[in-house]
Amino acid sequence: MNPYHVESFGPITPFGDAAPPLAGSREGWVMLSKHGPCFVCDPDNAAGMRADFYRDQDVIRCPFVFGDAQMGPPGHAHGGSLAALLDEIMGAAAWNRRTNLLAVHLEYDLRRPTPVGVEVMASAWVKADGNRSIRVASEIRLPDGTVAVEASGVFAQAPKLFERAFHG
Repeated sequence: MNPYHVESFGPITPFGDAAPPLAGSREGWVMLSKHGPCFVCDPDNAAGMRADFYRDQDVIRCPFVFGDAQMGPPGHAHGGSLAALLDEIMGAAAWNRRTNLLAVHLEYDLRRPTPVGVEVMASAWVKADGNRSIRVASEIRLPDGTVAVEASGVFAQAPKLFERAFHG
């Protein structure tokens, strides 16, 4: 049996089954602190994506421009780059609730090609909070508001892993 598996979740977030409100004014957004070496958000990783994440009430947001380094099909973001950004933002949404969590299940639906060179908006929010895991949803929206990618994930507590990583 998977030691991270949780069969039931607690209360659903205020968004229910719907997505949260679209990102409007960025006033009031709080930038999340960086957490060390990371392919997606480390500003010192020359090969990384260098994404910034913000808390907008109960939603984590990331305005992001995919570049040539993240290109897959000509002129469009690689699916792996899209997945990496959504994995990280869902993790940030889960860690916004509590720490020492890691992804144990991720699903992605690529609905539309995501162009490089234009700002898109990634958002993630907690759908349900269980005893040992958190269910998260996320999306990437194109500038016209169209959903390009939807994703969901389960993040489970793994305190021993993080204890070893941070304290030897």
